[in-house]
Amino acid sequence: MVETGSSLRDWQPELRTLRYFLCVAEEKNMTRASERLRIAQPALSRQIARLESDLGLKVFNRTARGMELTEAGEILQRRAYAIMAQIAQAHHDVTAHAEKPQGVVVVGMPPTPGEFITPPLLSRVKAEYPEIELRFVEGFSNALEHKLTQGEIGLAVMHDAPLQDDIVTTELLVEHLNVIGPCGSFDKDSYTLAEAAAMPLIMPSRPNFLRILVDKHADEIGAELNIVQRVDGVWHLKSLVRHGHGYTILTYGGVLSEVQNGTLEARPIISPQIGWTLCTATKADQRRKKAIQVVEALVRDIVGELVAAGIWR
Repeated sequence: MVETGSSLRDWQPELRTLRYFLCVAEEKNMTRASERLRIAQPALSRQIARLESDLGLKVFNRTARGMELTEAGEILQRRAYAIMAQIAQAHHDVTAHAEKPQGVVVVGMPPTPGEFITPPLLSRVKAEYPEIELRFVEGFSNALEHKLTQGEIGLAVMHDAPLQDDIVTTELLVEHLNVIGPCGSFDKDSYTLAEAAAMPLIMPSRPNFLRILVDKHADEIGAELNIVQRVDGVWHLKSLVRHGHGYTILTYGGVLSEVQNGTLEARPIISPQIGWTLCTATKADQRRKKAIQVVEALVRDIVGELVAAGIWR
């Protein structure tokens, strides 16, 4: 029978026990879990048995396929992951408040800007702030906005950050949209938005931020985008353009490496010229942390150097 009295309500497992439980759940095998944890298998078995005894519930079914979670085990797994995430965040919050910049800083960036920012950023952090551990998350601006507001990333480099009281933004630069095509496919140095809209376009689906921006300006001039293919992935999109399946509309920074390598060409869109602000964004309570402050400053320096060198227009 399952105990529902004070002994179960007062259950206070050690973090080590939860870590052992999660490892067994992930490996689905006691031997592999003990090897990963570097403890003897009998000791690990005793820990799991004690956990089940304390709970008065089976968290694993022992089958020929290995260790399978019971329904109770699945619930415990979700809760245990949440507990571990809270502990990791607590460690981050405490260490990031120290006088010396240190701790984990999770940085989110779109794919192409990240391609040029992350290598020098990592090099400089390693050289100047060795106590900071950088972790990178790739995503488009709408996904980064969600992760930022949920506290999953500490610093975002994104376009058009949300206008919220608890979000602090710093402008890096204003990029202008370009029509992008295969090398040798353009016969003009620039195009109006109406001309670009009439081209066979490969574009992301709404609610992609860039798509919403282009649609808005096209509606204002009474133009309709001639979309021949929808692609929700920047690398696939650029690959299709590169192989002659159509054109697309992106910032110059979005095709920086391809332009440098001679695989794509970019022509500015004029009349109207469409600007898209690239900025850093942090939650207000995170902005006070020294580690985030220095990483944000390094991002600004790197972007400024790329612009000054004429690499990022």
